Amino acid sequence: EVIMTQLHAGGKFDQNSYKVSGGLHGVGVSVVNALSEWLELRICRDGKQHFVRFRDGEVEAPLKIIGDAPLGEDGKPISGTEVTFLASKETFTQTDYDYATLEHRLRELAFLNSGVGLTLTDARGVEPQTKELRYEGGLQEFVKYLDRSKNPVLGESIAVSGEKDGITVEMAMQWNDSYHETTLCFTNNIPQ
Repeated sequence: EVIMTQLHAGGKFDQNSYKVSGGLHGVGVSVVNALSEWLELRICRDGKQHFVRFRDGEVEAPLKIIGDAPLGEDGKPISGTEVTFLASKETFTQTDYDYATLEHRLRELAFLNSGVGLTLTDARGVEPQTKELRYEGGLQEFVKYLDRSKNPVLGESIAVSGEKDGITVEMAMQWNDSYHETTLCFTNNIPQ
């Protein structure tokens, strides 16, 4: 509840909390909550499913266990966090979400965080549209996806990674038969 209602309350700046973090200032999820008419948080951890709901940035009831976590394909309880929200109509005059834009950004995040599954669901239509995004191959798979309509000059992409003084750097590239280049750079999952 604290990270949802207070700025800078997460562990992003604690060197021991996260291997990878997104964003720059440690305010993202609390700002989303503050600017939402309502926000629901469902957390699966240690075999249990937890739930809390916020309205206008304030918690409606304390975080509670609502049951066992669903089982994954491997028969083990899943772990992860689901965030569902509705942007405040008082704050935002235009709240139309472009599915393609959201899908593009979530696909980037899924590639940048290999093995992390992201689900995008658009329930606005008669039939909900859902896309599961999960890539085990990380940046190399991202490069392959970006080059999907081109012919690679060399077989596989080249990948390099390293760590020094607690800073991890990853890079992947591939030459193809096109006449222009695409260079993408991300820092803390944020496009540069």
